[in-house]
Amino acid sequence: MAYPPIPTLMRGTGGAIRIRKRKRPKAWDGTDVWWMWDDSKRLITIDTTASREHQWRVLFHELTHAALHDSGMENLFDDKGVEALCDAFATARMHELRGELGIIDS
Repeated sequence: MAYPPIPTLMRGTGGAIRIRKRKRPKAWDGTDVWWMWDDSKRLITIDTTASREHQWRVLFHELTHAALHDSGMENLFDDKGVEALCDAFATARMHELRGELGIIDS
């Protein structure tokens, strides 16, 4: 499948979210990461060296972080729970993007 380009701006539940692509973004502690959500700047940074498919999965994961943050729902879970939710939603959104909704007959 040919994945569409990653957008540079998306609407989140709490307002606009900018998406920036960078080669080897750094986490707060200086380590290399594939992606990063900065709630204070409403900014998602994605590593340009990742495949387009991986960039989309990362984008969906980070958009879920943004939605959980905006809604206050992240306060209900520990870090592992938040990451599991973000992974689950990213997987579901990837199926949508690929047109694999599982509909057998409509």
